[in-house]
Amino acid sequence: MTKNLKRFASALLSAAVCVSMLAGCNKTEPGTAPEETVGGNTEAVTQEGDAPAAAPSLTEGAYINTDWTYGQVAIGGGGFVTGVFSTPQEGLYYARTDVGGAYYRTPETGKWISMNYWVSEEDRGLLGIDGLAYDPQAPNRVFMLAGTEYFSGGKTAVLISEDCGQTITAVDVTDKIKVHGNGMGRGNGERIAVDPNNGQIILAGGRTGGMIKSTDGGYTWEAVTGFPEVTTGNANGINCILFDPSTAKDGVTQKIFASVSEKGKDNIFVSEDGGASWSALSVAVTEYMPQRMKLNSKGDLYVTYADNEGPWNAKEGSVLRYNTDGSADDISPAGNAFGDIVIDPNDDNRLILVTTEVWVAQPNGAHGDAFYTSADGGKSWHNVLESMTMSTNDMPWVEGYAIHWCSSLALDRFNTGKIMVNSGNGIFSCDNIWDDTPAFYFDALGIEEVVPLDIITLEDYPLISAIGDYDGFVHEDIFTPADKHHDNIGTTTSITVAAQNRDHWAKVGGNSSQQALTYTSDAGKTWKKITKSPDPDKTLYEGHVALNADGSVLVWSPSNGVKSYWTEDQGETWNYVEGLTVGNAYIIGDPSNADYVYACGKGSFYVSTDGGRSFKKVVGIGPNFTRICVDPHNEGTIYFANGAGLLISKDHGQTADYIQGIKYCEAVGLGKAKNDGDPLVIYIWGTPMEADTPNLYMSEDEGATWVQVNDDLHQFGGTGNGVFVTGDMNVYGRCYMSTVGLGIAYFDKADK
Repeated sequence: MTKNLKRFASALLSAAVCVSMLAGCNKTEPGTAPEETVGGNTEAVTQEGDAPAAAPSLTEGAYINTDWTYGQVAIGGGGFVTGVFSTPQEGLYYARTDVGGAYYRTPETGKWISMNYWVSEEDRGLLGIDGLAYDPQAPNRVFMLAGTEYFSGGKTAVLISEDCGQTITAVDVTDKIKVHGNGMGRGNGERIAVDPNNGQIILAGGRTGGMIKSTDGGYTWEAVTGFPEVTTGNANGINCILFDPSTAKDGVTQKIFASVSEKGKDNIFVSEDGGASWSALSVAVTEYMPQRMKLNSKGDLYVTYADNEGPWNAKEGSVLRYNTDGSADDISPAGNAFGDIVIDPNDDNRLILVTTEVWVAQPNGAHGDAFYTSADGGKSWHNVLESMTMSTNDMPWVEGYAIHWCSSLALDRFNTGKIMVNSGNGIFSCDNIWDDTPAFYFDALGIEEVVPLDIITLEDYPLISAIGDYDGFVHEDIFTPADKHHDNIGTTTSITVAAQNRDHWAKVGGNSSQQALTYTSDAGKTWKKITKSPDPDKTLYEGHVALNADGSVLVWSPSNGVKSYWTEDQGETWNYVEGLTVGNAYIIGDPSNADYVYACGKGSFYVSTDGGRSFKKVVGIGPNFTRICVDPHNEGTIYFANGAGLLISKDHGQTADYIQGIKYCEAVGLGKAKNDGDPLVIYIWGTPMEADTPNLYMSEDEGATWVQVNDDLHQFGGTGNGVFVTGDMNVYGRCYMSTVGLGIAYFDKADK
């Protein structure tokens, strides 16, 4: 067994982690930190005016596994990108997401690269990025304000990288402010900002807690006591901070703007003394909430407004320019809610503006936001929708989807005709926004921000996934953007394929107002919606579905109820499943015998011997985690993830024994053996006896010995919402894991 007794300090947020190697990102001198930093709750050890002590070694104590390679199964977008950023370094861009961390891109990488594979299961909340900023004087210095209210105890941290994400230091600021990367208003921003005249000075705004300041590059923080707002009624707090670079005194910017997510009262504040004191911008609009703020070369302040914080509750708003002479001009092109505005750095008259939550027809027929350009400082506007085109850019799944939930624009200062805009499904770019026919194209390659909820791998068959928001995909090649299922039910919580009759699939999703259960008998080419409800008195939705091995019986256990149902005629008639007394049960057919179907839920395990029509509870087997795994080569062999270890049954679940050497198991799956005749490889997210915390492990000898698959730099936040691990049944040494927002993580053995 490979031991891993050295645990990386990222779980404590007091050390740093090293992410992927970066090509083409020019490295500057690293930032500085105090000699002793424990969770950010420290005091600087240097005197004013002295250079702080050197930062600690960023890889000290890390376990790095060079026997495997790691990444995300290619889909190409799919989640809400909440911010996009062009930098003063040509070709270097950043993006942040609501549940999937942050990304960078350079010309050498050719696609977006995650900066957050290192996030541990304990700290999965740090994949919610509520703000991002870079140092304008050294754009490879990037700062992320991270935290998710419902994960990791609401922990909030500032993630610091001096080298475009090659290495990350996480500084805990939970005792000072709280953020929520997946909260309402997550497209506002940015809540963190670097002084453009002094990269050691950083301000960050919380959803609660007010404003904090660092004077040592983000390694220690203190409250900005003079800022007047600590929180807001909508829990969105301080949503934008902006330095005016033209107001430096002794190398420190003096004029700073900050907005709060409120209406009906003062909501934009300005400091003229570097943040020591603040006053309300008296001419500012209070009818709407500020969304984003920008400055032109003269120091005029542009603010986009909406009547709510977004991303889905705004209807109207305005765009204001607050001039340095104290006057204000409403330059709104129409009565819409507006997401962001950018200004040509070479010509203040050239403006580009995007709406937010304005559902108008786009060139591909979908409805989403509108884009406007102005060449006269906002006196007149051109509606770009009248002439623009849209392209999927070889990511076929996004055909027919809109550019929507727009709240962030980035203008490339090296080509001021190029913009990027965020969307609820990724990023769209346009390289010729000022031309007669602007061409928008999907530009999210590598941002695999989907939330996987189910997965199926069968021998001589493509990988099949079920995804939150976007149905799921058929992955013929995990390195090439995939095709989406040819129906549309949105979030898909469960998918099943009949092991002995593989043209037959079923999947389920829906919500409290709509049943969404569909069936295909031609391997996903066409789908039939099952509209008849098993319970005519209520709308059933989500949960889990299973087909027995020959596909003759479909079993559905909805999430909203205590009953499960079966059908033999694709939902024309339904019957109550006898003996299965828990709702939302996980169900799986034995691949070798259509008579056997297994189910578990709420700590109980059930067996059916009549194809899923009725079940009996097995006394003495109570898996702590719902998903179970059935061996396709050995009928009746079942693996159970259990809080106390890993269980195996070889008699259709009548009895089960612990596999020795594992003290905790959260998820288990099987994959292709190295040689014909060898037992299938067992993969688990769990903890062997010699280890301290859960990680991904494999066994090639039926659990006698275990080898760690991942390492401290590739934890992906743990098993996430789907709570699954599975091997690939066609590729030895390849396995997959669900995440909370980093898509489907894959792990490939290097020495296959």
